Amino acid sequence: MIVIVAAAIGVGPLGCAKVQPEADYVGAAERIKTHLDINDVYLPSDDRAVDEKVRALLSDGLSLKDAISIALLNNRAFQAQFYSIGVSRADVVQSGLWTNPSLFIGNRFIEGGGRSELTFGFAQNLVDLWQIPVKKRVAEAQLRQTVLAVLNEAMRTAVATRTLYYDCLWRRRLVEIARSNVELAATSLRIADARLSAGESSPLDKGLVRTQSLQSQNAALAAERDLENALLALLLQLGLTRWETDVQLIDPFSDSDHAIAKDDALIGIAIDRRFDIRIADALVDAAAQQVDLELRKIWPNITIGAQGERTEQRALPGRKLLADTARSSIAAGQPTAPAIQSRDQRDIMRNQIIDALFGMNIQLTLPIWDQNQAQIAKAGFVYKRRLKDREWLLDSMEATVRQAANTARTARRQYALFQGDILPQAESNITTAQKRYENGEESVLVLLEAQDAMFQQRRQSANLLRDLLVARAELDLQCGGGSVAEAPVVRRSMSGDASAGSRTMEAVE
Repeated sequence: MIVIVAAAIGVGPLGCAKVQPEADYVGAAERIKTHLDINDVYLPSDDRAVDEKVRALLSDGLSLKDAISIALLNNRAFQAQFYSIGVSRADVVQSGLWTNPSLFIGNRFIEGGGRSELTFGFAQNLVDLWQIPVKKRVAEAQLRQTVLAVLNEAMRTAVATRTLYYDCLWRRRLVEIARSNVELAATSLRIADARLSAGESSPLDKGLVRTQSLQSQNAALAAERDLENALLALLLQLGLTRWETDVQLIDPFSDSDHAIAKDDALIGIAIDRRFDIRIADALVDAAAQQVDLELRKIWPNITIGAQGERTEQRALPGRKLLADTARSSIAAGQPTAPAIQSRDQRDIMRNQIIDALFGMNIQLTLPIWDQNQAQIAKAGFVYKRRLKDREWLLDSMEATVRQAANTARTARRQYALFQGDILPQAESNITTAQKRYENGEESVLVLLEAQDAMFQQRRQSANLLRDLLVARAELDLQCGGGSVAEAPVVRRSMSGDASAGSRTMEAVE
């Protein structure tokens, strides 16, 4: 028994394992920084330094690049994603641990006194020998999937931040346009007032112009309200809602005016860089490993161990010396001392007593009725479903990339048309209308119509620029963060390498 307990204590430290996900955190953070070309990403081990880094990024105003860095440092929802990596690392550690052995100790007492019976046993399940390697591969595939999911969430967080930043710039431009419209309407109102004073127009003309002026002031108030709400949404994305800070956006609201690559090049970029495709690959790999694991569970339990028993002994009755002396004297016919055993005689008797039993035992569950067929088949179906899911992802990826590219190209052409022709024409129309109305050559209705058209074209121009920037951000997301500028066509195979999984399925089928 002492030997068995000592063996259990000696094996115990071998099963002790620490969960240390720091290297996984750092690896994921480095990949995010490289992928998005930023300098800082949240690390759970560096939690206390986040506030200092955010304040440094805000010190000179908030650029778009700084906004993305702050979101990936300080956004609580994104920070929470990192801890899922720690959870998956814990699963990897757990997958490599042996099942704990069993130790049994029992005791039974003898009626009437004597040494009690003591039984003990030690057993270890042996299926871990061939199941642990596959369990580790499954857990490692799931860890890769978790890391990729965090990287994909970083990409989405960056694009969402870009969109909110563009929204703030757009609404700031709308405020500028609304204030410019107020000034334009005020100019028209001064012209109408001068004409009324000169007796060249009626009070109705001035009333119509004044109504439009008041409407422009109302539109300016609404634009300022919407800008404030957009800034609050951006602060929430950056994790700054509860900070007492005045955020100043320093990037201009303009288009970089670079061409968008051809569809084949964009699809090649997406295949190379999209994390959800890598996640699909990891899911296929994990499903294939799960099939292998289920095949190894046909023998669910094989336990080998040692057992022992210290047998019971009834207590010897106590000797009555006077009675024994009397019996010995009567038998001898003279006073005689009772018989006393020698040491050798006592040793011989002790050696004839069975004091303890030791032996080995093995216990296994026979796969007669249940050979794990259902779970093997289930794992096979999951594997085939993962393959189809991956194929669907590739199909939908190509469609969404083409749609996003088409939207971005169209937005670029629309914005160019507005900036080059439509908006200059509207500005020319309002200048002409003001002069002709001031000279009495046109009615106030012509002025109002030209002015209203100018208001709309200014807003529409800003809307189209926002649509273009958001479309570029969406295309960037669909391409996995790759550049949407002109690039050589690099089209990779989308079929994937499923040879290992195919061999696994052949074994199943």
